[in-house]
Amino acid sequence: MNNSEDKVDSVLLVGGTHGNELTGINLVRHWQSQNVENQFNSFQLSYLIANPKAVEVNTRYLDYDLNRCFKLSELEDNSLTGFEQRLAKKINSKIGPKGKAAVDFIIDLHTSTANMQTNIVLTRIDAFHLKLAAYLKKKLPDVVVTSEIEIMDDHHFLESIADKGVLLEVGPIPQASIEYDCFDMTQKAVRACLDFVELYNQQLCSEQKPCSDEQPCRENSPLIDLPDEIEIMTYFSKVYFPTDENGEISASVHPNLIGLAYPKLHKGDPIFKSFAGEDILYQGESTYLAFINEAAYYDQKIAMSLCLPRKYSLQTCREVE
Repeated sequence: MNNSEDKVDSVLLVGGTHGNELTGINLVRHWQSQNVENQFNSFQLSYLIANPKAVEVNTRYLDYDLNRCFKLSELEDNSLTGFEQRLAKKINSKIGPKGKAAVDFIIDLHTSTANMQTNIVLTRIDAFHLKLAAYLKKKLPDVVVTSEIEIMDDHHFLESIADKGVLLEVGPIPQASIEYDCFDMTQKAVRACLDFVELYNQQLCSEQKPCSDEQPCRENSPLIDLPDEIEIMTYFSKVYFPTDENGEISASVHPNLIGLAYPKLHKGDPIFKSFAGEDILYQGESTYLAFINEAAYYDQKIAMSLCLPRKYSLQTCREVE
């Protein structure tokens, strides 16, 4: 198993964890057809369509959200027999096991109906992931880095199988559709991730002297140009739709918020509009919003997520006070 400062020898590009998010599925298929894996020198690139049955019927999942099935406790629980729960165990057996994975770095491709821009989701804070996030923000101006570190220790995402991993979330785009702009944004972000891995490996190698006489590593890696700090939007809570006495949704996300990317919300700002046309005001502390009106979360009646910016040092990997 690699730690955060080890060379990345293998990368897995995943599409179809959600079967109706077509961007990642089509990108994986396109790259496979073009043999893009041959373009990289310091690592092996492979591909996975995670939930082909859900892809076939163009639905997010069949029984249970696959991207919520990879906690160690659930992978080890044989009483969980839903389709995706069994599929998660098969995937873990193939590319894992979690904690001692056969692959070093997983990039899992997703899209959102909310305006998330190019969102890089971290489930770990360490030297590799902070440098990767800073590199992506430098190369792609619309990148927003978010963190789910605070939500759970043992994460349930597919990418958490490997020691290194990110979830890439691009939007807005409707479910079960493909748009070139979203495809291109995703492709550029994946390419930037893989370019980073090449540079990261070269830098590690140059610090440890050349790998071989035939292929000496380049010194003065561009990674030294990264900033000292990076801002990460950290999730801490969710907001649920108002409901009536029967538990049915009774209001919509306020029109002022629809289509916005990470807006700041203050106490007293309108957050919902009831079906009777009345504004419902936010009563909490000032915060930022993400996943506003995300279609995939309606089954849980989740209207949006709350997050706050935190700065981290690339030198210490700790939050900057």
